[in-house]
Amino acid sequence: MAPAGLKARFQANMAALTTLRTLNDEHRPATAAEQRVLARWGSWGAAGLWHVFDPDKTDWSTEREQLRQALTEQEFEQARRTMLNAHFTDPSLVQPIWNALVGMGFDGGRVLEPGCGSGTFIGLAPPSADMVGVELDPVTAGVAAALYPRATIRAESFAATTFPAGHFDAAIGNVPFSEVTLHDARYNAAGLSMHNHFIVKSLAMTRPGGMVAMITSRFTMDAQNPAARRAIAENADLVAAIRLPNGVHRRAAGTEAGSDLLILRRRADRDGPGRPFDATEVVEVPTADGRTEGCRLNTYWAAHPDHVLGTPLLEVGMYGSFGLTVRPRSEAQADERLEATLQAVATAAVEDGLGFAPRTVEDQQRAAGYAPAMRGDIDGMLIRDNQMRFFMVEDGQRKPFRLPRGASPAEMSALLALRDQTRALIAAEAANLDDTAELDRMRTRLAMTWRSYLKAYGPINRYTLRRTGRTNPDTGEDVYARITPASIRLLLGDPYGALVLALEVFDGDRQTADPAGILTSRQIVPRHPIAGVDTAADGLAVVLDTHGRVDVDEIARLMGVPPAAAIAELGDQVFQVPGADDWKTRAEYLSGDVRTKLEVAQAAALAEPGRWDTHVAALTEVLPRDIPAGDIATGLGAIWIPDADYSAFLGELLDTHHASVRRLFGSTWEVTCNDYGAKATALWGTQRMPAGRILGHLLGQEPIEVHDTYPDNRRVLNAQETTAAIEKGHQIQERFNEWVWADPERTARLVAEYNRIFNSLVLRDYTFEGNLLTFPGLTKSFTPREHQRAAIARMIHEPSVGLFHSVGAGKTAEMVIGITELKRLGLIQKAAVVVPNHMLNQFAADWLQLYPQAKVLAASAENLTEDNRRRFIAKIATNDWDAVIMTRTAFQRIPLSPDNEQAFESRQVADIRDRIERLREAGSDSAPLKRLERKMLAREERVKKQRDVPHDPGLCWEHTGFDYIGVDEMHDFKNLQTLSSVRDTNIDGSKRALDLFAKVDYHRNTRGQDRVMVGATATPIANSIAEMYVMQRYLDPAGLERVGIADIDTWIATFAETVSAPELSVAGGERLVWKSRIAKFNNVPELLTMFHSFADIKTPADLNLPVPLIARRPGDGERLPNTVVVPKSPELAAYTSALGERADKVARRQVEPEDDNMLKIGVDGRMAALDLRLVDPAALVTGPTKVSMAADLLEHVWQQSKDYRYLDPAGQPSPHPGALQIVFCDLSTPNGGWNIYQTLKDSLIERGLPADRIRFIHEARNDAEKAQLLQACRNGHVSVLIGSTAKMGTGVNIQHRAIHLMHLDAPWRPADLTQRDGRGVRQLNQHDQVMVTTVVTDGSFDAFMWSALERKARFIDQVMSGPGVDRTVEDVDAATLNYAEIKASISGNPLLIEHAEAEREVRRFTRLAESHKQSEWSLGSTIRTGHAELAQIAEHLPLLRAAVAATLPTQGDAFTITIPTVAFGSPLPVDRTYSDRTSAVPALDQALRHQPDGVVARLGGHDVHARLVPGREWGSRGYQFTLPDAPGVVANSDWLGRTSPNADLGTIVRLEHLVASIPHRITTLQLRQAQVERAVVQATEVQGRPFPHQKALAAARERLDEVAGLLTATRNQAPVDVGPEHEQAIEAVLATSPPVINQRPEVPGPPATVSGGGREETARREHARTHTTRPPAALAIR
Repeated sequence: MAPAGLKARFQANMAALTTLRTLNDEHRPATAAEQRVLARWGSWGAAGLWHVFDPDKTDWSTEREQLRQALTEQEFEQARRTMLNAHFTDPSLVQPIWNALVGMGFDGGRVLEPGCGSGTFIGLAPPSADMVGVELDPVTAGVAAALYPRATIRAESFAATTFPAGHFDAAIGNVPFSEVTLHDARYNAAGLSMHNHFIVKSLAMTRPGGMVAMITSRFTMDAQNPAARRAIAENADLVAAIRLPNGVHRRAAGTEAGSDLLILRRRADRDGPGRPFDATEVVEVPTADGRTEGCRLNTYWAAHPDHVLGTPLLEVGMYGSFGLTVRPRSEAQADERLEATLQAVATAAVEDGLGFAPRTVEDQQRAAGYAPAMRGDIDGMLIRDNQMRFFMVEDGQRKPFRLPRGASPAEMSALLALRDQTRALIAAEAANLDDTAELDRMRTRLAMTWRSYLKAYGPINRYTLRRTGRTNPDTGEDVYARITPASIRLLLGDPYGALVLALEVFDGDRQTADPAGILTSRQIVPRHPIAGVDTAADGLAVVLDTHGRVDVDEIARLMGVPPAAAIAELGDQVFQVPGADDWKTRAEYLSGDVRTKLEVAQAAALAEPGRWDTHVAALTEVLPRDIPAGDIATGLGAIWIPDADYSAFLGELLDTHHASVRRLFGSTWEVTCNDYGAKATALWGTQRMPAGRILGHLLGQEPIEVHDTYPDNRRVLNAQETTAAIEKGHQIQERFNEWVWADPERTARLVAEYNRIFNSLVLRDYTFEGNLLTFPGLTKSFTPREHQRAAIARMIHEPSVGLFHSVGAGKTAEMVIGITELKRLGLIQKAAVVVPNHMLNQFAADWLQLYPQAKVLAASAENLTEDNRRRFIAKIATNDWDAVIMTRTAFQRIPLSPDNEQAFESRQVADIRDRIERLREAGSDSAPLKRLERKMLAREERVKKQRDVPHDPGLCWEHTGFDYIGVDEMHDFKNLQTLSSVRDTNIDGSKRALDLFAKVDYHRNTRGQDRVMVGATATPIANSIAEMYVMQRYLDPAGLERVGIADIDTWIATFAETVSAPELSVAGGERLVWKSRIAKFNNVPELLTMFHSFADIKTPADLNLPVPLIARRPGDGERLPNTVVVPKSPELAAYTSALGERADKVARRQVEPEDDNMLKIGVDGRMAALDLRLVDPAALVTGPTKVSMAADLLEHVWQQSKDYRYLDPAGQPSPHPGALQIVFCDLSTPNGGWNIYQTLKDSLIERGLPADRIRFIHEARNDAEKAQLLQACRNGHVSVLIGSTAKMGTGVNIQHRAIHLMHLDAPWRPADLTQRDGRGVRQLNQHDQVMVTTVVTDGSFDAFMWSALERKARFIDQVMSGPGVDRTVEDVDAATLNYAEIKASISGNPLLIEHAEAEREVRRFTRLAESHKQSEWSLGSTIRTGHAELAQIAEHLPLLRAAVAATLPTQGDAFTITIPTVAFGSPLPVDRTYSDRTSAVPALDQALRHQPDGVVARLGGHDVHARLVPGREWGSRGYQFTLPDAPGVVANSDWLGRTSPNADLGTIVRLEHLVASIPHRITTLQLRQAQVERAVVQATEVQGRPFPHQKALAAARERLDEVAGLLTATRNQAPVDVGPEHEQAIEAVLATSPPVINQRPEVPGPPATVSGGGREETARREHARTHTTRPPAALAIR
């Protein structure tokens, strides 16, 4: 046993350590003498011995250095980690436990000891016990192995230990006591503390009828949370629990910790759970000084007092806290008492049938067939031995495995050889910096093995397609199955199977493969840890890279200086957080909510003058300037405007004192006022909808509608009354906008509140942190770009991030590297990465190309079929994956457990339910309660409907161990269920989106995680800016909560304006409906700051990616798309004229909406612009058409580029020449009848293009066929690909040969155009420039469509980039044209479109001018009210300081209060003094009733004034207490009902706090003084500046007048025949050379490095450019 003294213990440990080193070096067993030395090993957990690890313990410096010399850095850190819970067991306790197990029937077998230490239980075990010990500390494990060579000792964390269920006959030991939770997805999904986790896992590994005897913390039995006891009872009966006296571990471990011995008998699964022992109760326990106190204990102890081996007492424990101690009752030794008690327990257990049960035949067969896994084997691995037998690793053992039908043993052997050779090569690269001959031999061997496999079987990634007989219900397309060979399917289930697939670059079209980079060159360069640095800046860089945070102590250690010296050298590179021992980098501290940080720093500076001045100055410098009132839009229902202001506004509007407005929840309001009188029903409302009801609709963003009800209960919209009510709503909103800023006090208050909520965030730049990252394990051939480094650093430092980078920015690499870094830093354990179904294999291959050592599992829907699901989820749970990449379908097939599903559904309505309860308690009216209940029920039902998916009992998301989610192409999840009164934002949602949201919500709210997910997309905003709200619900719901936004309608009220307009019912019925939609957004800069706080946005302008340029267009030479104008035919002119007449009739309401409307006209106009035959199949078309002119240009480019040569993905010359042209057309897709696609193809064939080189994307009927078609495009087998945005916009990487992009029609959304252009203008395109052509028809809808698209795109670019955006902008979701737009489009006069644009610009600048005028008034108001407030503060501060000096103590026995009391029969009150608080309550209650507005007490040297005030709830009241001599010191009583008492004991306490708060009031005023001074200075600096857009406004007005004049002059002119001019324009385009295109007849040599923005090599393009034959300067036209 270890000696008693601390220094002696240390020297004994060092002697044992030296002996162990000798044994290991000499590879021999220990002699008897050496074993005696080893037996004195006591670990580092003994009380006091941990001082050796504490650098502040200078008296241990010699021993500390001695230990550092003896251990490696890794061993030293492992030893440090064990010091908290590595306590060994006294042999005198161990022997009685073994005797008890033998007495209960143990006669030999396998016995597990988790946390075995140096092996005390192993050493005293009966000879028949086959002992297996598990020990985390490798030194201690080595000692145990040397002492007990017959035992099996595993040096690993017990969380990583795997054995089959029921493998052991018994488990025994003294588990480590710790509140730490170990990650063990299979055995600790509930997150139990370490000691409970060890017990539960040991039970799972013990056979039914076996026994578990564990010494554990007393909190296993006594903790209030019963989760651990219930988990134990699931699998075991509690035979006995014995409470050991404190001090029993003193001799062996030097600890006084209290502990219990639990004896458990494993139950069979079929027996169900054991008898519960989870109940606890508070019991009065004696204290050391003779009193009693309550202590929570398990009820078991009251039922079995004889099992408590001592007297329970409450006293100060070993850590200075008050806790339970068990003192021995007598002088008898604890081991003797334990022996006697355990003998009685053993006898009773046998009698009760709770002893050891004999092994069953199944147990014996399982034991006989056990073949332990080899080191390095992990669950799911397939193994082949020398006799061609196959085994699967499961539960830590190799089980015989029969290959499935169709899997060849020979091929499987070859695949496993590839797997093992690849793993060996990667391990060798990672272990050695030198390029040795052995590495070359291993690489050559692997390449030869791969080529042999390729010759014998074909590519590893090969597949075939098979028709399933099913069709896609959404598209009607045939569904094909992608058939992978059986051996490959089996390999994909192996943990390292994806690594084998990444050995080749596969051509799916040709079913051929080329070698991947690892077969030709080194991919991994190991990085060694940095041992020391010269400067503090270098130390900061190291700790940020290795720890992900500032660690001042570690920086000092690296420098070899004291922490104070390191801090001094760091200077303002780091900031200490006031009030915490926490340090932040400058970038982190001076970002985020800097207003709150400034307030904290200012308070700290007042408390400690001089210490925090640097913090205050730095934060003041970065604090955003206050936004003046004139720039703040005030929407009705905005979250930052209090209910009282809305009530006051309504009262003034209707000239009444009986108006009340209050927010019930989110966007649900209660408006109470008179609905009669001229102001309510005529001036501000109508008879059918009075002003109060209109205001209620406006506040809640509800549509204003008036309906007529008929006798048959039909409700029909009354358009006339609705229009009148909507107009009154506009007037109320305008009046509110004027009213809210009319009062200076209200203005100052609201401006301060708005700035506090929405103008306190400073966005953080992660460039510095990103440049510090070194990315251990990343392949050397990939160098991340600066924007990628910054994005990865942001993923490390923020809970959830949206990677919203433009097409080609390398988001995949960012996500892969970011998740890998999070796992390396220990910030996450296991990530699920969700990708589109067809991208699974590609994404997995990308991951392994970046990190060849990664442990990645790919999961498709096939893996999660009913037959495979259980085994596959077990494979996910039981392995430490770097990532599990899964398809969307597979992700959705893993549900939450029913309990967590129910919890999610409950959380969706919890906030409403809570508000309902509060309203009920306050006695609120039934009407608002019913409204809220209806809203709650509606939300509940919608959630239940969406979440109604089949569940697999017992298998769920929680079992996988995932704690982080990555989502690729996140825009496909934007259809998230959203309940809104604005019909356009009221979304039923998709099950896919709600499933993701439910899992993210589970991690945030059930698991309590901050760090949850990352999402990547190039188009976070496509249809509407409202999509920002959906993205924030996924990624930053805390940001919404922080500003008080509970639902989308509140968000709309704060940032948007809605309009209502009549439209035809979507259902195609007979009625017109008024549809509300978002028209424009206000307060846009603050909205964008919220968005950018979680969105990492990079536009093409930000990235400067190596993408090809857009070719210069003929004429002006600008690098912009070239426009080919098709002359308007006479037939089209006649049709567009008819469209104008239709529009006139619709505008004049001369036609029913169901017969014709603007939407129909707009669609017909777009179709006619493409080809008149789409709207009139019988039309006779004369002259050139879009199809004919497009075909001419496509054929022209094909003739010149059909012989161009390119590099293949491996960097070698491709044998297939020819460039690719991509044509987009969303209308008239191939459908069997006449269509544009087939007509264009026929025209191209007529011009000489081979038919097989013209393809439609619609030919691909499934993901497999689509992948094959796209591969054909990349490999040069397609010259022209025609498709729609929907099918060819995202996830289509065919840019490598793209020379020309053509748009036959305009999409609705800028995001669609971005995705279209991204198919060619993208990294890895081997051209220097790409020709982009827009084909438009003159005098058609095309001109306006492209103009509107450009305007929307410009706005979205502003939104995405942030700076420079206007405060008010229109939304981009207009998918229909209004009357003016249609008339402009069909007029043929471009001046009408220009006039509309000029009017829009004048309106925009006029709004800005009005805003500037309002801001000037607001700035003046800020200066005036600021000076007044500063004067008041200067007056109040001396009074408050005097009040502090006059304050008398009231704490404890010093309490006295004087209350004027009215005696019976006396007219005047008499002062009475009370020294007892309880006695003073009735007197204070009486004083408040007698004097509702006056002095009611004197306390602490101050008079206390009370005033009765109305409560926040209807009919309630309360008191406001003030101190007349301490201005601004205020307290409010609880809100009292009509029958409640005026005072209680809490009121007395509140008054004491009131007196005690005077110093706090001084501090508050001092902080406020600094804030007001800053606001006044800022306002003075800004006031008086001229309107910055005055010249632009004048120019816009001048341009509008000019265009209006030209328009007037041209209205009576005859139309001009523009046909010949357009023909000449086309000839000019065709006669001009296309962009300079790389021509590559010979391109020798492989590429050199991979580009940071993509996944192929930069050198490829540079190499190609130097071996280029350029085409002739002029291209002939056939």
